[in-house]
Amino acid sequence: MVRELEKKRQSATFPETAPAANPVFFRTYSRRQEAGMRETWDQVCDRTIDGFITLGKLLPHEADILQRMQRNLKALPSGRWLWVGGTNWIKEQQNFSGAYNCTSTNLQDWSAFGLMMDLAMMGCGTGAVLEPQYISKLPPIRNHLHVQVQGEIGMTPPRRRREQTEVIIESNLVTLYVGDSRQGWVQSYQSLLELSTDERFSQDLQVIVDISDVRQAGEPLKGFGGVANPVKLPELYEHCASILNKAVGRQLNSVECCLLIDEAAVTIVAGNIRRSAGMRQGSSEDHLFAVAKDNLWQQDENGNWRIDPERDALRMANHTRVFHQKPTLEECINAVRKQYYSGEGAIQWAGEAVARANCDLLKNHEQKVDFLKAYALDKAKDWLQENYPQIPESELQHRLARYALNPCGR
Repeated sequence: MVRELEKKRQSATFPETAPAANPVFFRTYSRRQEAGMRETWDQVCDRTIDGFITLGKLLPHEADILQRMQRNLKALPSGRWLWVGGTNWIKEQQNFSGAYNCTSTNLQDWSAFGLMMDLAMMGCGTGAVLEPQYISKLPPIRNHLHVQVQGEIGMTPPRRRREQTEVIIESNLVTLYVGDSRQGWVQSYQSLLELSTDERFSQDLQVIVDISDVRQAGEPLKGFGGVANPVKLPELYEHCASILNKAVGRQLNSVECCLLIDEAAVTIVAGNIRRSAGMRQGSSEDHLFAVAKDNLWQQDENGNWRIDPERDALRMANHTRVFHQKPTLEECINAVRKQYYSGEGAIQWAGEAVARANCDLLKNHEQKVDFLKAYALDKAKDWLQENYPQIPESELQHRLARYALNPCGR
């Protein structure tokens, strides 16, 4: 009788035509309650819709539309909102981005790397624009990092753990005490990257990463939900140092930037965050980026398949080449053929993406065609200024950058 009651309480009313609905729902969107039971679909609806009503200050008739559409599976909020909507966690400003499925970041400084790890740890998909106008702003790698990981995960008792990462500098020795929090992980990752270009040190820098304060696998994450699993965290610092050390004396290229982002993503996926969906957008003229994932799987002399260990992390994201000139028919065919064989090789005509993302300005077909001609001649900004002189400079820049993570132009 008890088992029958528990089974009834742990089920949801989904159509019989969706046999995977229950396992997907309870795996991904149903939060564990204090009594140990997981939320039902009605309870998730209560939580997320109440959160929307509070956030949007919705009127009764607006709330009624949401109720009817979501409870009847006609329209749903983002997957992220299904998980965190209506919780106390999402009410904290530092967690606001956790309500979004997708994000995009121009990769132009070390803080952008930290931001992407932070977003990924909230379950957001991370987009990185790796075109030359951005990554050329990154400082050249200066210091060779000798990284040693010390301590054991879970060694420090819970009450004595640091929440934030602490950085201790003694001459040419830096110790990073990794904090036991999302921010702590991010701070330790970003701090390591920053050390590679820090001019305060001689060019051979000793770095100790102490992981003693990090909670053990299986301990609950009380705010975000779920449980911790830092199994890949110790490897993160050594792998990142290896990538950085190969670039000493020059700036990082786009593929090395991808690897640094994706090493963090590998750590996060192992850590039981719901997912790590990534998209990297590089220049159509960047050959290294175009072939970065070619022959990722290789056969040894015995015919056994193995993945290239130095590029393994690249599997964490899709790579898309951005064309600011309309791609030719041959370029399109080659891209589709490459996708057919490997799943990679996506291309994007940025002009079309920008045009569709500015449909409030391009109100008819003739205007859109005229704008695309201007875009192909690198005169899109001039076109907008001529036709909409009232738009401020900051808004113009934002509108022209809307190809980032925009799938409409692909």
